[in-house]
Amino acid sequence: MTGNRWSATAAALYTVWGLLHTGLGISMVIGDLADGAPGTESAAESLLYFLCVTTLGAQAIFVAVTMNRVNSRLGYWLNAVVLGVVDLAFLVLLAAPGYVDLIGAIVGPVVWLLATVCATVALRHQSTR
Repeated sequence: MTGNRWSATAAALYTVWGLLHTGLGISMVIGDLADGAPGTESAAESLLYFLCVTTLGAQAIFVAVTMNRVNSRLGYWLNAVVLGVVDLAFLVLLAAPGYVDLIGAIVGPVVWLLATVCATVALRHQSTR
């Protein structure tokens, strides 16, 4: 696979990550707001969390389409580090203690890992030219 194909694959996978998180976030925000403003601190924190998930999903898509697709180093670091930190925190703070289903919880991190591997190969291929 050439560097362009690796970067295109990385961008596609980061876009999938973004769509998964944006879709989940929007559906949860709509659900959280269905009965009006949050009535408890816990409900407000849940709403804030899902607003952040939505925003990070949109950021992942934007960076993938505008930067990872063209093999940008800045785009590489933005999606590799920001999304990696988010997924790691999610796994440690929500999945590992059992607050969310572990099998469902690993989908995002697996997609992130595959995207980051592809982006890394694309950058390495670019630097060897």
